[in-house]
Amino acid sequence: MRLGVIDLGSNTIRLVVYKWDGVSLEKLYNVKHQTQSIKYVKNALMSKEGLDSIVLSVKELMVIARAYDVEKLNIFATASLRNIKNSDEAVSYIQHEIDYPLDLLDGNEESLFGFEGMRRTINLPLEGISVDIGGASTEITYFKNNKAVFMGSLPMGSLNLFIQHVHNVLPTESEQFLIRLDVRNHLDSLVWLKSLKVNSIIGIGGSARAVMRLHQAKYDINTSIFDMQLSKKLVSEYANFIANQKDEETLLILKAIPDRLSTVIPGAIIIDEIMKLVSAENYMLSSYGVREGYLFNRILSNNSEN
Repeated sequence: MRLGVIDLGSNTIRLVVYKWDGVSLEKLYNVKHQTQSIKYVKNALMSKEGLDSIVLSVKELMVIARAYDVEKLNIFATASLRNIKNSDEAVSYIQHEIDYPLDLLDGNEESLFGFEGMRRTINLPLEGISVDIGGASTEITYFKNNKAVFMGSLPMGSLNLFIQHVHNVLPTESEQFLIRLDVRNHLDSLVWLKSLKVNSIIGIGGSARAVMRLHQAKYDINTSIFDMQLSKKLVSEYANFIANQKDEETLLILKAIPDRLSTVIPGAIIIDEIMKLVSAENYMLSSYGVREGYLFNRILSNNSEN
């Protein structure tokens, strides 16, 4: 059976097609549109132009899903539509234009689905924290004994931090400082997070992967990014990578992750600040996240392992 998920993010809209054999999930195709819908948000309201750009991308991806013989297609949105004042109107408009249901996840659902996807693809340590960095939100989950204990969704992401604080393509040292202050203020709202001390942070999502791809490119590492780990020191190094606008570092980013040029440093700062807060020493990645967790919990819950 072929399943498809279209994920309406703040930075990208993505179609992922999977094969489900009743036991395991295999990723077949991944098609991405770089929409950055958050740029159409002014005064917390998304413009009609922004909604129409989403509709156009979703319609194109729905056609692609049919071409890939997807038998069941689900479309969901997260902070891209959740964190705007005209959220209800936006969802209604998109549903009407695409003539298909759209599932808007709340922050707790997004956190839970990210954790549920992650725990099915990685051998979790006894305890740790998962960090799912999107364009407009970050979901943080503390887990212990393979179960989610605390979850939180914060309205900060790699793209909205860039838009709010960076005036050129890459952040200056002073702009990085402002990003860090913003991140710390948001983290302060998670009371449970400040009392934790864990060793491992597990990243989810494109910004989390971008940090690892940067490391892979810098040291010409052939190992899969999902088999790598970074120390706290290395994460901090990449979080400060562009402070002096060094040409060699800029070129490295352009070569390794050109589509993440504007968001990799804000994403790295989020990870760095969380690692410092909880005294974590290791950073690793999960290949599964909210899309897979959504499938297991919303679509395959009667067939998959709980």
